[in-house]
Amino acid sequence: MASSADRPKIRPFLYLGLFVFIWIGLPVSWKLLLKSGFDEFQAPLWETASRVADLSHFWGHMADSKTTLIEKNRELSRIRSDLHLQTERTQELHEEIARLRGLISHIDSLEKQINLDSQMSFSPLLARVSKRTLNGWWQGFTIRRGENTGLRTGVGVLHQGGLLGRIRKVANRSADIELISSPGFRVVAHFDGDDRPVTFQGDGISVGGTPRGIVSDVPHDLIASEKAPLILKSSSLSGNYPNGLKIGEVRQLEGGEDGLFKRGQVLLNPQIGHITEVTILLPEVPQE
Repeated sequence: MASSADRPKIRPFLYLGLFVFIWIGLPVSWKLLLKSGFDEFQAPLWETASRVADLSHFWGHMADSKTTLIEKNRELSRIRSDLHLQTERTQELHEEIARLRGLISHIDSLEKQINLDSQMSFSPLLARVSKRTLNGWWQGFTIRRGENTGLRTGVGVLHQGGLLGRIRKVANRSADIELISSPGFRVVAHFDGDDRPVTFQGDGISVGGTPRGIVSDVPHDLIASEKAPLILKSSSLSGNYPNGLKIGEVRQLEGGEDGLFKRGQVLLNPQIGHITEVTILLPEVPQE
C-alpha cells in the first residue's frame, strides 16, 4: 500500500482554484478597491528603491578620486571647446553660402547681359585676381588662370559693374588683364539708346585715383549733362564683347577738332582698382 508521502499533493491546487473562484465571484468594486490598496502598498517600496539608487549614485561620485574628477573636468572642457569650434564653423559655412549665392546671382546677371547679343555666344569663366598694377602708364591685373584653362589673348573680361578689360598676355597658369582705363585700351562702343558706333579709349587714372577714359567720334546731335549723363556701352562690333555691357558715364561733350564729331571724358567705375574676382568671356566655337 502506498504511503501518504507518495500520494500527489493536490492541496495547493485546491487552494489556488478556490482563490480563483472567490476572485471571479467578487464584485467589480471590491476588485478595484483591492487593486488600489495593493498599489498603495507597493508605492513606498518603489519610492524607497528609487531614493536608494539616487543616494548610491551620489555617493559614487563623491567617492571619485581626485584624478577621476580632473579627467572628467578635462573631458567637459574638450566638449565645450568642440562646441565653440562647431559654432564658429557653422558661421563660416553661412558666410560661404551667402558668398556662393552672390556669385550665382552675379553669373546670372552676366549671362543675361551676354544674351542681349544673339549673334555672339560666350562661356563665362571666373578668375581670382592675384596682383594689381595701377600706375600712370599702364593699369592691369594678373589673374590665376592661364593656358591650362583655355585662355588666349584678346578675350574680354567683365566685372559686376560691366566691362573691365581684355586679356593682354597669357602664361601657363596666369594671365595679364589690360584694364579699360589703360591708355592702350581702345574699343568700339555706343551710347545707351543709340546704335551709332563711337570710339572709346582709356585715359589713365586721375590724381584722385578715379579711372577714366575718352570717347570720340560722337555724333553732333547727342548732348550730355550732369543731370542727364549718357551711358556708354560695349558694342558687338568690337568682336570680343557682347553688346550692351556698361563702360561708364559721359557728363559733358565738346566739339571735336574736325567739327563733325564730339568727344568727352568717360567716368569709369571707381571700384575697378579694388576688384578681387573677374569673369572672362570665352567665345564658344560653333559646332558644324
